[in-house]
Amino acid sequence: MKGTPYKWLDLVKLFEEHIIPRSDVRNATLHDDVGIKYFTAEITNKAAADPNSVNDQRSYHHALYLHSENWLKTFKGSYAVDKVEYPKVEHHEAGIEKEPKDCARVKVWKLEEKQSDVNVAIEAVYDAVMDHTLEQIIFVTNDTDIVPALKKIREHNQKSLRSPIKIGLVVPSRENNEYRKPNKSLSNLADWTVKYIKNSELSESQLPCRIAGKKSSAIKPTSWFKHHQKVEEILEILTASDVLKTIPRAWRWLSEPKPEVKCLPILTSTPDQLLDCEKGIEDVLEHVKAFARYMREKNKN
Repeated sequence: MKGTPYKWLDLVKLFEEHIIPRSDVRNATLHDDVGIKYFTAEITNKAAADPNSVNDQRSYHHALYLHSENWLKTFKGSYAVDKVEYPKVEHHEAGIEKEPKDCARVKVWKLEEKQSDVNVAIEAVYDAVMDHTLEQIIFVTNDTDIVPALKKIREHNQKSLRSPIKIGLVVPSRENNEYRKPNKSLSNLADWTVKYIKNSELSESQLPCRIAGKKSSAIKPTSWFKHHQKVEEILEILTASDVLKTIPRAWRWLSEPKPEVKCLPILTSTPDQLLDCEKGIEDVLEHVKAFARYMREKNKN
């Protein structure tokens, strides 16, 4: 998702409406008791390239919880940041690359996600053994570290202690990415494989920009929008001291239907649903400017 406007992803919608219908088991449904298990790790401030990354990720995790609590459970590992020595790339005089063993070593920072692979494997094998209502397990990965888990599930199937569990594999790669093919050691163990996720599927599986909670709302980070500069302009206007003043109030206004107003474009849905469309965001900006003018006139009186 890095570098794309699709980070605010509704995992439940993606699977129910796109991935499962594209698989070999099109009539399948998510398990009633936590259909999706999401394995991740919180970014550490030490290594975050963007100072907003930590809070942006937390907003996303909160959004998943608020929007998909009954269908999705998050399992969090951690990141380790360590100093390690690695050989640097060096060349012989003829320009040919040296073998790593012949290169000088340099000290670098190593950022490594911990526990996630182990958590995936443990949860998958445990579910395969303990939940006899389970018909298939879908892994979204291209990491060979979970090969032992797939092998163990296949071994368990061979014991005929229960009806066999199908194994699905979804490679977390976007279409037309020629550099990331399914790892054969994984796909050979799967009953079916989805080799990539379409951009259209990602675009159509976005969470609402603002998700209200009992204590706090989850709001899509501004930098995650396709037209983030326009979104910044809209929020700057709405949060002015003589308009709505705060970000939560601005997003509340954006999530409410707007009436038809003479000389203003008709909004086909609430403003927050139009912010990833080039024409839609221009229409929203016109409404925002008109609203700001109205509020300033009102405050003068």
